[in-house]
Amino acid sequence: MSTEQAVDEVDIRERIDTLVEAVRTKDLDAVRTMFAPNLVSFDIEPPLRHLGAEAKLQNWTKVFTVYAELDYEVRDLTVLVNGDLAVAYAVNRLSGTLQTGDRTGYWVRWTACFRKLDGAWLITHDQISVPTDFATGRSVLDLEP
Repeated sequence: MSTEQAVDEVDIRERIDTLVEAVRTKDLDAVRTMFAPNLVSFDIEPPLRHLGAEAKLQNWTKVFTVYAELDYEVRDLTVLVNGDLAVAYAVNRLSGTLQTGDRTGYWVRWTACFRKLDGAWLITHDQISVPTDFATGRSVLDLEP
């Protein structure tokens, strides 16, 4: 790995740390700094594809609204950098206390494609998914890494 790739990897990991803290504190403005305006997101909630950073931010707004307290964890993070493109993937846990007082938490699979735009690493594509039980057609949300 070149020195530049190593520096870029550290930068991307720091950006992901910023995202984690922004989600934990429900800071939509900080979340906004992560995404390229023309983001394409295959998020966990319908529709199949969300186009643009604003669509992704609407999903985070919904999450921030339903949770009274929120935690976000990234585990087994891998970052691969090549020039001005990078891929990061991990399993992430969203958990907390809903506005109803109920506790919830589940792991998702996360992949993000970053591009260095005007000197900043921004997510241009992300995909969130959960495993499916094909016999029932339902998502499996109780798996642990």
